[in-house]
Amino acid sequence: MKRYFEIFAALFLGTTMMFSCQQAEEPTMDQGTVPQTRAYGDTPVVAIYVETNDTNPLNAGDYMLSNGKPFAGIVELFASNIHKRTVNGVVEPTLFLNDKMTNLLENGGYQTYVKPLQDKGIKVLLTVLGDWQGIGVANMNDTQTTQFAKILAHAVEKYGLDGIGFDDEYANYSSTNSTSYSEIITKLHALMPADKLITVFDWGYTNTLNSEAKACIDYAYHGYFGSSFMTSGLVDKTRWSPVSTNLGSAPNAATLNSLAKRAKAQGYGAFMFFNLRRSSNVNPLNGFNATASGLYGLTVTCENGDRPQDWTFVSSGYEINMDEVE
Repeated sequence: MKRYFEIFAALFLGTTMMFSCQQAEEPTMDQGTVPQTRAYGDTPVVAIYVETNDTNPLNAGDYMLSNGKPFAGIVELFASNIHKRTVNGVVEPTLFLNDKMTNLLENGGYQTYVKPLQDKGIKVLLTVLGDWQGIGVANMNDTQTTQFAKILAHAVEKYGLDGIGFDDEYANYSSTNSTSYSEIITKLHALMPADKLITVFDWGYTNTLNSEAKACIDYAYHGYFGSSFMTSGLVDKTRWSPVSTNLGSAPNAATLNSLAKRAKAQGYGAFMFFNLRRSSNVNPLNGFNATASGLYGLTVTCENGDRPQDWTFVSSGYEINMDEVE
């Protein structure tokens, strides 16, 4: 995501499974059926993407509201990657943790870098991103979407995570189809326990998502950043972040306060930040205070915010494939 926003900164910017997210089939969605999503907690919920290539995710949990709750309701570990392997001439999707992500989750990483956030009441999700492999969420066949959903559900269980976030970038597609992305989301939703979340960054082939898939999305975040306030047709506003703020430079506190008040008053469900830095690099406290004031009428204090990237890198990374799942 950081690569995408750097490039675009100048712009200011299965049938049972399929219907398990809702109580009615797609043709009857207009009859008042309420999607069975798992959105929770104070609204709008604050979501923060943490670039694990260079940032300790524990920093996101150091910002606490004056009522004793964490400022962040969701932390997205950004990111794992979609890779592939060939077995007997057949291509299968895999999930790859790069050299810097591996020990955040493997080898006891959960106890050190995930559980402390969860103990504060923060939901920790693993974001899934393309990686120039020619495979991504928008070009898998039915068998591959089933495999990938199983792999993702396995990762959530194995690492004690609270769900999966999708970001359809950098896949390097040669072609796409209109069913893959929806199938992955609906199948994953059916495989995970009821308290797990699915989020979507609204970029790439989100236009292919059907009603069943959209009903399975707990929160979605708009794909541009800056001072824009973006409505969406992807999900209803109770599950949508109209704001997407880059923490790579200190945001304007007055602007954030105004956006937060508007999001709260208009009933939006989420308020997203990305690219959290160490506080010694870019201190977000003023912006977080302004946001908390607008969203909740509260203040924010910081317990640390300057934790280093203190884990050992694994040069080979770690790949989850169907051999591990089955």
